[in-house]
Amino acid sequence: MSGFGRIMRTLARISRTRYPGFVFGLPLAQHEIPVFIYHDVESHVFARDLEFLQRNHYRTLGLDEYLAARERKTRPQRCVLLTFDDARKSFGEVALPLLHQFDARAVLFAPSYWMQPAQYAEDDLFMSWEQLRACAESGRVDVQSHAHRHALVATSAQVVDFTNPTALARFDIYDWPIRCIDGQDELGKPDLGTPVYRAAPLLSAQGRYLENGDVTLACRDFVDNNGGAEFFARPDWRAELEDHFVEHARRASGQYMDAAAFDDLIASEFEICREQFKRHLGYAPDCIAYPWSLGSTRSMQLARHHGFRTAFGVAMDYGAERHRARLPLPVYGRLKSDWLQFLPGEQRASILGALRRKVAGFDTVQHLAH
Repeated sequence: MSGFGRIMRTLARISRTRYPGFVFGLPLAQHEIPVFIYHDVESHVFARDLEFLQRNHYRTLGLDEYLAARERKTRPQRCVLLTFDDARKSFGEVALPLLHQFDARAVLFAPSYWMQPAQYAEDDLFMSWEQLRACAESGRVDVQSHAHRHALVATSAQVVDFTNPTALARFDIYDWPIRCIDGQDELGKPDLGTPVYRAAPLLSAQGRYLENGDVTLACRDFVDNNGGAEFFARPDWRAELEDHFVEHARRASGQYMDAAAFDDLIASEFEICREQFKRHLGYAPDCIAYPWSLGSTRSMQLARHHGFRTAFGVAMDYGAERHRARLPLPVYGRLKSDWLQFLPGEQRASILGALRRKVAGFDTVQHLAH
């Protein structure tokens, strides 16, 4: 997929986003409580944000206090909610000590699959269950759900790329759709040569395309037999691999998962997550932050059925709060942490400088397959 196509998708997302007035230099609306989202965090960046909040007399809320305020049980002034997705190691190493230092609170949304040692050991990207327990017991952090797999699923037979060294270096472990090989799902970064199909977040998708695993294995074998990583130094590697893919796909096509099986897959995101939380942390989560974008209506129905009482989206879902009455769960939008410095107060940031940075970074933040 071309960089131009990814930029156009980003512009479309921005056009659907409702940003609050303070981003444009206006004061906070009465009783407005902005919610900010972080992922991997650097010490100097997060410390700068906490210093800004402290200097301008903002208080950071815990999750229950935030939800009570939004339900109009209480009405705190000059408050924010800080949320962190993914439970990366940087949260425990960087964010938690700074929360203690600045007497601040946060919510950490953890994808339970990636907390298992067998999954994260190779890349050493994520926190362990023991570290999550320490966060939950710290009095500073509410640990809740970021689903189980935090996965993309293929949604059509369209191949948008093949796994290659450049893409592996550029895209995050989450940016690779699940592969179905011999009836088993593979997650994370795939082997070289793997076809990458058009994809969408599992909890937002309307269905799943199951590729033929034999075709995937044939493409991987083709790369292995032609030099492995060195194969991609050939100027025509893509055409060769596409021809090999087409040859095998003619003989063995994929199929779409039936609706009942797809419902079961979605439900397992909530079931397994709650089971893992109970096992390792002693409680089941009742709040979920949807990966990438707000979940489909069906996924929210299943989330409610399995014990979730509220959900958070991301920036493009900020406006979904206006339609909360029509959704299966109460939904709250979040803004990227970049916008925190736009809150009213001393040394407030300027919108023009931020827009220039956003435009310059369009092509670097796009996902591979969706």
